Amino acid sequence: TITVQPTEEEKELYQAINEYLRSSREEKTIDKLTRNNLLMRAGSSPAALLTSLEGLQSRFNNSQILFLKKRASNIKQFEKTRMLVDLLKKSNQKTLVFVNNLATQTYLSESLTTAGIKHSSFRGDMSLKAKDSAIEEFREQVPVMIATETGGEGRNLQFANAIVNYDLPWNPMKIEQRIGRLHRIGQTQDVFIFNFCIVNSIEEYILKVLHDKINMFELVVGEIETILGNMGDEFDFEDMVIDLWLANSHKDELDNAFDSFGGQLLDAKHSYQKVQKFDENLFGDDLEA
Repeated sequence: TITVQPTEEEKELYQAINEYLRSSREEKTIDKLTRNNLLMRAGSSPAALLTSLEGLQSRFNNSQILFLKKRASNIKQFEKTRMLVDLLKKSNQKTLVFVNNLATQTYLSESLTTAGIKHSSFRGDMSLKAKDSAIEEFREQVPVMIATETGGEGRNLQFANAIVNYDLPWNPMKIEQRIGRLHRIGQTQDVFIFNFCIVNSIEEYILKVLHDKINMFELVVGEIETILGNMGDEFDFEDMVIDLWLANSHKDELDNAFDSFGGQLLDAKHSYQKVQKFDENLFGDDLEA
């Protein structure tokens, strides 16, 4: 986990976004998808946040949104991006950098170019020829590829051995799918996973639950799905963490809420492990076969 200490300007903007979202939640003025996108992009890049705010302004042209837009446009260098550049400069691994949206991908590409870091970019909306070219460039010529969620899906990327979740998905299944792009049959190297999060952001709380509570990054592929399944048919991880985040505004409240949630997930993990142990004792070698 790479925890980013935001600048004072970035911290104030993130707090202002969350205050707006919490008040909008109580007043029910914006829909769930818009709310989630705004919160996710607030931790991604100023460019991504501005895109969301401009879309919001076209629907609700009020002083609050104008204030947030002005603050976002004043941030020219994002601390999270600076730390990514530092990491990539020190690395000698073939590194796949995942982002959640195109605006951040463009922003990162410009930042890496300025820093002299050669890279390719992979997006879902590219032509087949352009996708093949981006992956071939990554394989043969450049140390980094910036990819959106579809990055390299179904393609052989085992020549790379480092993943950076610059934007952390709020769904553990998506995190696992990303890791599976490199950590699969044919991989001959250790795979390194770097998760970026901003201090006191929703992503930091998600990582505390997944990493510290249930040790997700030590689980076998497929186990997280079973553990989440033990939380009940109606359970949705992403909805749960967003509800907890927006319903609790103070750090003590957030710590308690996410600690309790982490305890529930740990109980679900223990239930899964008990069933697994029972099956192993019952079926033995037949289960492995």
